Amino acid sequence: MLVTEKPTAAKKIAKALDDSNSPKEIKKGKTSYFECTRGNDELVVVYALGHLFELKQTEKGWTYPRLENEWVPKYEVDKKATKIKPIISLIKKLSKDVDRFVVATDYDIEGSLIGYLTLLYACKTDPSQATRMQFSALTENELEHAFENMINLDFPLIESGQVRHEVDWLYGINMTRALTLSIKKAAGWFKIVSTGRVQGPALSYVAQREKEINLFVPLPYWMIQVVAHHNNEELELEYFKKRISTVSDAKAIVENLSGQTAIVDKINRRTVTQQPHPSFNLSSLQSEAYRHLGFKPSRTLTLAQSLYLNSAISYPRTSSEQLPDTLDIKGILTGLSAMKDYTSIAKTILKEPLNPIQGKKTDPAHPAIHPTGEKPTKRLTPSEKKLYDLIVRRFFSVFGEPLVKDHLRADIVCENHRLYTRGLQILKQGWTEYYGPYFKTKEKALPDIEEGDSIPLTTVGSEEKHTLPPARFNPASLLKLLERENLGTKSTRSRIVDSVRSRGYTVGDSFELSTLGYALYETLDQYMSAMLSPEMTRQLEKEMEDIQQGNTDRDSVLIKTKGSLLSILKEFKAKEDQIGEDLVKGLQRYWKDTEELGPCPKCGDGVLRVVQSPKTGKRFVGCSNYKDGVCDQTFPLPQKGRLTPLETMCPHCDHRMIKVVSGRRTWETCINWTECSGRQEDLKALDKRRAKQSRKNEGVNES
Repeated sequence: MLVTEKPTAAKKIAKALDDSNSPKEIKKGKTSYFECTRGNDELVVVYALGHLFELKQTEKGWTYPRLENEWVPKYEVDKKATKIKPIISLIKKLSKDVDRFVVATDYDIEGSLIGYLTLLYACKTDPSQATRMQFSALTENELEHAFENMINLDFPLIESGQVRHEVDWLYGINMTRALTLSIKKAAGWFKIVSTGRVQGPALSYVAQREKEINLFVPLPYWMIQVVAHHNNEELELEYFKKRISTVSDAKAIVENLSGQTAIVDKINRRTVTQQPHPSFNLSSLQSEAYRHLGFKPSRTLTLAQSLYLNSAISYPRTSSEQLPDTLDIKGILTGLSAMKDYTSIAKTILKEPLNPIQGKKTDPAHPAIHPTGEKPTKRLTPSEKKLYDLIVRRFFSVFGEPLVKDHLRADIVCENHRLYTRGLQILKQGWTEYYGPYFKTKEKALPDIEEGDSIPLTTVGSEEKHTLPPARFNPASLLKLLERENLGTKSTRSRIVDSVRSRGYTVGDSFELSTLGYALYETLDQYMSAMLSPEMTRQLEKEMEDIQQGNTDRDSVLIKTKGSLLSILKEFKAKEDQIGEDLVKGLQRYWKDTEELGPCPKCGDGVLRVVQSPKTGKRFVGCSNYKDGVCDQTFPLPQKGRLTPLETMCPHCDHRMIKVVSGRRTWETCINWTECSGRQEDLKALDKRRAKQSRKNEGVNES
């Protein structure tokens, strides 16, 4: 029996290993498995759906502390996991007639744990007797090689994965319950407020950045602006000091330069070469996809996983920036040359020696992300196609020659003042030809001047500016910070970044701290600062790495973790009343900011609020006096997207404006949008877009 991680992977593995490339799919109710023959072996290929087993507390009661747990079928913990039960039942039944087990899940910490738990609890077999397929791409050649060269299970890696789940469970369950129950005790109502081992430090980084922004005092400075003319050509010159700190100094400089003639003192030229960037690892792929495509890190990971299961790219959860010598680079390029979008570049690269640039970062399990050269087995979605193109062109670029740039600078003097004009010319495109639209630079030719030329200064002025506060985080920059601080793993960081926003701790398109996020941060900082500490989380990460290296064991780490957690919870319990009161105040401010839309225009006494119907689940705007039967004022709302009340009023109907964020689309409208005359054109445009998309979808379905 081969245990795989996903149905798609099971099908590809069965097809690759079957002697006839035609495995038989046996359907059992809503699930299935594959039978195939390889030499004298009969293979049964089953699949999981990610984790089939999850941790569940063994102590009774929704309270804290809760320190004991056990692995149980996922459907016992998550009621939505309805597809898990028949899969476990099928694997249990099939495993009775099996004499050899093979783990064929993803070769990483999570995949290894999934395989181990499936063997232990579903197959009821000793995992130490099983073997392991190690592969980085779902191509036939690599899967056959992995089957013929199987390895033993990596038990330190599995133990580390198990401990990570247990530690995260301990902190997540206990801290979330402690916060939630403190709110219930203070206010009498139930509202889940969560934190965790990595989420706490992530929130802390956002809050500290928000503090820096709020405390920032903009300071004025002045920039000198100079325009000159030479040979009928207008030149914009830079003053050698970018910032002048006082207005008097700026005025003096303007007076000294006005009407003067400057002299070209020296022309400096230097040639710079820039090597290609190394192949993608998950972090650099997420960063580039956000910069060029606008994809959030979590979306990039989802799309990359889909491309991997489609045999289009190698395994994406990797830290490596290196392509191993054993990789069939020529075969990959030959495969890509058969795709019309990449034929020309692939054939050009194949004519030269294949020596890719290698990065510094490595990963013991997987190489850098690269295309497999195989045509995807399923048609790619538009988003998958964009990400695939980025990965392919990055792969091409590592074989390119260096980019050669000519940097030019003319030093221009006028008495004691120095001015510059600059130019940039690309002498050789090199690898940027292969990277295509993902490399952008602006060339600027140096004007036709020579040393000793006179340059009349025709316009001299100054512009007042102010220093800017530090920028708020975006998904890519926060993920990079977590990676740099060694918090979380390459697989979990994007989920942590998303959770900070999805739980209401930030608002808007950027990571702007909400009143709820501020209340949670201030409360934890005052009463339980350990939960915000990156040092504590970083130490736990190191201990889990030590398990992989054999320097410590599961029991030691868990005993230490439970002791630290009990100390934190004891301190929390002593201050539970005050913590609850502070969180309730923060929640009330948060709800007021996000749900209240000002006074009711109909009755005047009530307040308009965003309400969700308990019957239909649809949201709408209603008056606070609605339940008492005093006022029946309501307004419909868009049902998709995140709503943010704005301070402005509609210029057409004088109702409150709101901002709607749905995916990558953002627009503003008023709560009276279905009746407002000024919004009718918006509705017509929306109908046109929907009709166009509908026709496009119909065309895709027909094809």
